[in-house]
Amino acid sequence: MGNHKSTVPSVAVKPTDSHESWVIKNCNLPRDLYYDVEHDMWARKESNGDVSLGLTDVGQTAVGKLQIISFTRRAQMIGQRLEAGHTIALLESAKWVGPVRLPVPGILIRVNTDLLTHPLWVNLEPYGNGWVVVFRPDEEIPWMHGEKARDAYAQRLTQTFRSVAGVNDDFWCVHCNDWDEL
Repeated sequence: MGNHKSTVPSVAVKPTDSHESWVIKNCNLPRDLYYDVEHDMWARKESNGDVSLGLTDVGQTAVGKLQIISFTRRAQMIGQRLEAGHTIALLESAKWVGPVRLPVPGILIRVNTDLLTHPLWVNLEPYGNGWVVVFRPDEEIPWMHGEKARDAYAQRLTQTFRSVAGVNDDFWCVHCNDWDEL
């Protein structure tokens, strides 16, 4: 991309050894994903054109230990076209509830019902077993990608963090604590 120089705020952005992710405040952000920075969601374009969605590492850190994942009635509409903004799942921690919504219209392919019994996968493996839904979009995902996404997260994470519990200090981080229960 030529001589483009990114202006990353003063938060440490460390590439991992594999150069496949950025690490910002201990949170991993894979380079190949699309990000809704405001809502802490990621989208991965699969080779067959489907798109997987999930909660980012930043998001799972901010909301804390997920306790319940529930799927809406729309999640039973496998193979049917859903509109953008339709809620497919609700993620719940002790003091937070947030939706997983389709970013664009598309056909619902599958939902990760394993999360019903293993909600901590969203915390422990947000980009692996913690995916929430797969759909086939009718249009491009309008979220940030590449350096633009990295810079947006770096900027966001320089701000004072207010946890869902209202504590005004740093993240309670899954990376810094021992979570061995699934």
